[in-house]
Amino acid sequence: MEIQTRSAACRLALAASVAVACTLVLALPARADAASISAGAPRVLIVFLPGQMKKVPSLGAVGTAPQGAAKRTVTEQLADRSQLSIGLSSPVQGRYRAAQALLDITQGTRISLSSYDPEMPPPLLLVPDQRGAYFRGWIGINKRASGAPAEIKPGLLAGSIGGGAAYAGVDRQPQQNAIVAADRAGRIERLSIGPALSLPSRVQALLSERQLVVADLAAGDLGVRQLTQLLAERSSNELVIVMRSPPNKSSAQLLPVGIAGLGRSGTLTSSTTHLDGVIAGIDLLPTALDWLDVAIPGAVSGQPVKVVPGRDAQQLLALKGRLQVVGQRRYPALWALLGGWIVLTLIAVLVADRRGMRWAMRCGALAIFWLPSMLLLTAALAPSILVEVLIVVFGSLLLGAGSDYLIPWPRAPALPAFVAVGAYIVDLAFGSPLIIRSLIGPNPLFGSRFYGIGNELESALPAILLIGLGALWFGRGRSRQAAAIFAGCGLVLGVALGAARLGADVGGVMTVAAGFGVAVLLMLPGRLSGKTIALVVIAPFAALALLAAIDLSSGGDSHFTRTVLRADGSGAWWEIFVRRIELAGRGLIRGLMPVAALIAVLTVALGIVRRQRLLAPVDDDPGWRAGLAGAAAVGVFGALFNDSGPMLLLFAVFIAICGSIYLRGDSRLADGLSR
Repeated sequence: MEIQTRSAACRLALAASVAVACTLVLALPARADAASISAGAPRVLIVFLPGQMKKVPSLGAVGTAPQGAAKRTVTEQLADRSQLSIGLSSPVQGRYRAAQALLDITQGTRISLSSYDPEMPPPLLLVPDQRGAYFRGWIGINKRASGAPAEIKPGLLAGSIGGGAAYAGVDRQPQQNAIVAADRAGRIERLSIGPALSLPSRVQALLSERQLVVADLAAGDLGVRQLTQLLAERSSNELVIVMRSPPNKSSAQLLPVGIAGLGRSGTLTSSTTHLDGVIAGIDLLPTALDWLDVAIPGAVSGQPVKVVPGRDAQQLLALKGRLQVVGQRRYPALWALLGGWIVLTLIAVLVADRRGMRWAMRCGALAIFWLPSMLLLTAALAPSILVEVLIVVFGSLLLGAGSDYLIPWPRAPALPAFVAVGAYIVDLAFGSPLIIRSLIGPNPLFGSRFYGIGNELESALPAILLIGLGALWFGRGRSRQAAAIFAGCGLVLGVALGAARLGADVGGVMTVAAGFGVAVLLMLPGRLSGKTIALVVIAPFAALALLAAIDLSSGGDSHFTRTVLRADGSGAWWEIFVRRIELAGRGLIRGLMPVAALIAVLTVALGIVRRQRLLAPVDDDPGWRAGLAGAAAVGVFGALFNDSGPMLLLFAVFIAICGSIYLRGDSRLADGLSR
C-alpha cells in the first residue's frame, strides 16, 4: 500500500513537472537546441499596432508619457518615425472582415467575399504545442479557398520560407494576427506568448532563428515604446513592416502602414494600386519574399511595395477621410438631384403649365448629363456633405437650364457630353486623382480598383457620349462620314477607358465597342450586309486585342496585363471568366436588383417596340436613333462583359431614359404641334 502511494505521488510530481516545463517552453521564444540562421541572412519583421496611441514627448525616450497626453492616430505615430516610409493599406476586396484581411496577407491574392463559399472564414483557434502552434479550423480555410474561382493558397507567405515563421504575442491580448505567421498547414513553427515588457527581447530572439517573425505590440504607451525600441534595434538586413492591427469591424478600412528598409523614407505605393500613398494588403507577401530573395509563387497577384519621394501624414489622412465618405454620399446626392428635378418640375407646371413641364423635362435630363462633371468639381473641393449635395443639385440644374437656353433643342446634350468625356480623359491622363475622390469614382476604399474607371462611369460615360453625338449629328442623315465619326469617338473613349496607363478597365473597352458598334451600324447608309453585321459583332473582341497591343507596347502594368496577357496557361483566363460570371450572377440576385434589372430590360424592349413614337419629335432622326440605341446597347452588353453587369445595365438604361425625356421635352408637344 505504501509502495502504491509513493508511486502515485511520483506520477503526480512527474505530471506537474511536465506541465511547468510546457508552460516555460510556451513563454520562451524557442528551445535551447533550436537551429539559428546566419547573422547576415535577411529577415522580415511584421509588427501589428493597436488603434489609437498616446502622443509621446520624445520618441527616443523610454519614460512614461505624461497624463492627459493627446491621442494620436497610427498614421501620425508612424510619420513621427523618420526611418519609416508611410502609406495606407487596402486590406480586402469588397466587404471588410478582419480575419479575411489577415488571410489575404498570407496568400498574396484576393477576391471578394461573395466569391467564396461560405462567404465568411470559419473560426480559428490557436493551439500551442511542443513545436510551436497550429490553428484548429485551418482545414476549413483551405477547403473554402479551394472552392473559390481563383488560385488561392492561405499560408503561402510562411509556407514559402524555409523553416516557416514565428509569432510573438502578449499575455491576455488577442492573438488573431498570428494568422499571418501560419503556413499552408496552419502551423506556426515558433510561438512566444509572454509578458508585455519582454516582447522586444523575445522578438529579437525569434529573429535569430527565423527569417519571418510576426509580432503584436502591447496597447497604449508601452506599445509606442516597443515600436521605438524595435526600430532602433533594426539591422541593415532586416525589413520591418508596421501595420495597424485589422479592427474587428464591418465597415471598409484603410489601415495605416509603415515600412523600414526600402531605401530612403517616403510614401508607399505599388503596381497593384498605382496610387501614391496606398498599397494593398496582398502586396506584403511579394515585398517580404523579395526582401528574403525567395521566388514569388505564381499564385500571387500582389506586387512588391515601392517608395516614392514625399512624406505627408496629413495628406494621407485627408485622402482616407475623403474615401471614407464617398460611398456614404453617392446615392444621397443622386436622390437629392432627382428630388430637385421633381421640385423644379412642380414649380414649372405651376408657373407655365404644359410648357413649363416640357422645359423642366429638358433641364432635368440635361442636369443628369452634367452630373459627372459636377462630381469632378466636388471631388476637387472635398466639401462637407451638405455643401456637396447643394453643389450637385443646384449646379447640375443650373447648368442644365443654361445649356437648354443657349443651345437650340435637340442639340443641347452634346455640350455636357463632350465636357464630361473631355474632363475625365484629362483626369485619367494625370493618374485619375479626382476620379477616385468623386462620388461616381471606383472608390479605392473597397479595394477593387485604385485608379481609373469604375463600374458606374464605365457605362455612364459612353452612354452620355453616344447621346451627345446623336444630338450633335441631328438633321444630317446617315453617311459613311457619320459612321466614321461615331467609330472614331468610340475608339478614343475605348482607349481612354481601357489602356493600363489610363482607365485600366478591360470590360469598359468591350462595353464601349459594343455600344458604339451598334451606333455605327445604324449610321451606315444603305441596306446592312452580313459582312457589316459580322464586323460589328466581332468589334468588342477586336477592341480587346487592340487594348492588349497598346498595353504590351506601352509597358502598362495593369491587372489585365499581369493576369491575362502574361498568363502561363494555368487557367487564368478561365478563372477570370468564371469569377466575372459568378460575381455578376450574385449581384443580379441581391436585394432589389432582380426587379430593377427586369424593369431595365423591359424598358429597353419597350423603346425598341415604340421607337417610332419615341423618336417622333425628331422625325426618327438617324443620329438620335443611333445615340439612344447605342446607349441601350452599352447597358445590355456591359451586363454581359463585366462582373458588376446589373449595375452597368441600370446606369446605361437610366441615361437612355434621360435622353428620351429630353426629346419628349420638345416645347411643340405642349401645344400639340408635333406628333
